[in-house]
Amino acid sequence: MLVVMEGGGAMGLQLYKFEIDLPEDVNLALVICGEDSAEGQRHTGFVVRNMQGEMFLFHLARNNDFRKSVVQNHYNYLLIPALEPEIEMPIIAFLFYLYADCGGRLPYSIVYKNGEYFSDAGELLMLEVSDGFTCATFVLETLKKYAMDLVDRNTWPIGASDIAWQEGIVKNIGLGLTPEQFFAQVKSIGKYPRFRPEQALGAAHYYSGHKLPFSVVEPAGVEVVGEMARLRA
Repeated sequence: MLVVMEGGGAMGLQLYKFEIDLPEDVNLALVICGEDSAEGQRHTGFVVRNMQGEMFLFHLARNNDFRKSVVQNHYNYLLIPALEPEIEMPIIAFLFYLYADCGGRLPYSIVYKNGEYFSDAGELLMLEVSDGFTCATFVLETLKKYAMDLVDRNTWPIGASDIAWQEGIVKNIGLGLTPEQFFAQVKSIGKYPRFRPEQALGAAHYYSGHKLPFSVVEPAGVEVVGEMARLRA
């Protein structure tokens, strides 16, 4: 039985190790890995189970490196309480289609704008040189495409630590960008908020049909990091 909190979804956020398989009636979940310190670097994506029972991870690792890979035990997974069975398989089909269509080449970007990133057919809509995703915004946009618009972006602050992260990540991915892409990223530092991997999971857990503000999602992200530490203990 789901217990619902005001402004959110099911209570009792819990991560699982992959030594515990997905429930029989679940074929899609979110994954996270990385450090469990407050400002540690983390990474997110999807785990899916196909019609043959095979499980794969889909995640944006770096610029033009959208991966379909086997499940790795250093990831933990989170079930999505609001995920309806009728949209689970379309999301899975979309991930397989997108991977095949783009050949694993999805651009990385700190820019996260309002607008559509995918066509109705599932094709990538990249109109400007600055367009792209982080691992977290890819998760958010994929769920948004299937009527799960998790976060109210207008409530997100742009903090000093987030600007420092953007500076570092742009330097890190710079060698994989064209000069035009690199300068577009540099010009965007400090202009867009950062959406963290743990916040994507926290929002997915507490989502109940309405966009969640930062005031709900930020502590939910802290819960996710706490769960990562618990499973590591």
